[in-house]
Amino acid sequence: MVTKAARKPKPRDREKTERAILDAVGRIILRDGLGAVGVNAVAREAGADKVLIYRYFGDLDGLYRAYAEAGDFWWSVEDMLAAAGDAPTLGAALKAGLRRHAAEMRKRPVTLAVIAAEPANRTALVVALEEVRERRSLALMQAIAARYDVPEGADLAALTALLAAAIDYLLARARTIRVYGGVEIKTEQNWERLFATIDAMIDGALAPARPKGRKRT
Repeated sequence: MVTKAARKPKPRDREKTERAILDAVGRIILRDGLGAVGVNAVAREAGADKVLIYRYFGDLDGLYRAYAEAGDFWWSVEDMLAAAGDAPTLGAALKAGLRRHAAEMRKRPVTLAVIAAEPANRTALVVALEEVRERRSLALMQAIAARYDVPEGADLAALTALLAAAIDYLLARARTIRVYGGVEIKTEQNWERLFATIDAMIDGALAPARPKGRKRT
């Protein structure tokens, strides 16, 4: 008896299913938390056979890596460099970049949910997402350092890490809580206040160091 060969999924069908699976990961994180992400849960959420998750992504870790890379989890280095544009100084570039960072984070509720939960949820998914974030952040800092002269004694990596971490935490908190330390953190006006102080911190951190023994006049 002649049997028909099993039909392979069309490339367009596979692309659609992969996208549905990746989107399902984000919805589960938002609705049920990081710990709820698993093959069965993702398959149900995506309306797909779990066999396809293994076929397309290899295993659960492969799915996590694909979500971290292809999912809209973190900004691209190119987008952040575009935000800096033709900024004339390192300080101006950092100010523009951090504002863009905050704007990109606001558009990513899944990212903010992960940031809020990741210290207590060191899962394989969190590690995969963290690796993407660290790699892109490092690449951005290297690109910025190549464009501008960094003042002697200024620790660019520590400066950006502290400020970006503060922004991430406050944005994650602002999803459900409107204030931190007596400072409102919900509205654009609130954030203009915060960025005015961030700008001053950048100016201070990048200011040339005064020679020892010289007094202010």
